[in-house]
Amino acid sequence: MIKFSYIKNKILFFVLNHPGAKQEFDNSIQSIKSALKFHTPTECENETITDIKAFVTHKPALHGDTTALTQPRKIVSYRERATGNFDIPVHDEKLRELILSIQKIIKEKNDT
Repeated sequence: MIKFSYIKNKILFFVLNHPGAKQEFDNSIQSIKSALKFHTPTECENETITDIKAFVTHKPALHGDTTALTQPRKIVSYRERATGNFDIPVHDEKLRELILSIQKIIKEKNDT
């Protein structure tokens, strides 16, 4: 639910990963404010918090949970199914040369 939080301009921001979580969080903001008046966490002792806000982000986290960012990408390659054996019923010389070059590339891929 909560990706991370930070303090900016005396406002404590909570970054959430789902709109439903934000709705629940908005219902609990007053409880969080009153709890912070009674007990300030040690990380926030040097900060004055005047308000609490929350928003939803769909961007991957830059810190914290980076498993999706650090997994190696799989290189997917497929075997060429075309053989390059096809007729070229084109009369335009420029277009015919282009199709011949494509045909040559396909045949070279099949030879390797």
